[in-house]
Amino acid sequence: MSKKSLYKICNETPLSVQIVESRWRLFGHILRRDNDIPANRAMQAYFNTLTTKLRGQPSTTLPIILNKELSQAFPQMKLKTTKDLQNLQSLAQDRGNWKSLTGRITEFARASSSDEFDAGSR
Repeated sequence: MSKKSLYKICNETPLSVQIVESRWRLFGHILRRDNDIPANRAMQAYFNTLTTKLRGQPSTTLPIILNKELSQAFPQMKLKTTKDLQNLQSLAQDRGNWKSLTGRITEFARASSSDEFDAGSR
């Protein structure tokens, strides 16, 4: 029995998809909050740094993961600069738009995990 069919029988979604959905829901909640909260200040500080890149493997940070998921679902969108963060903040203010954005990202993650299960069952 494949993982894909097991998820379908149990009426469940893969944990990786649930994590993506939770991550984006929390990120939207943070973006709708006041700019003075520590999470928003940390995001602003992350994108305002003008330091040079360090040698070696790049560290995996939340903004890097969010940018990867966003650019996979929406190739024209990215999260690499303060301006991109401000665009997402304005988008998050309208919960309907934010819900459709996160829904598309989640669907893309679901399709990606489905492809992984199909490849693993061969």
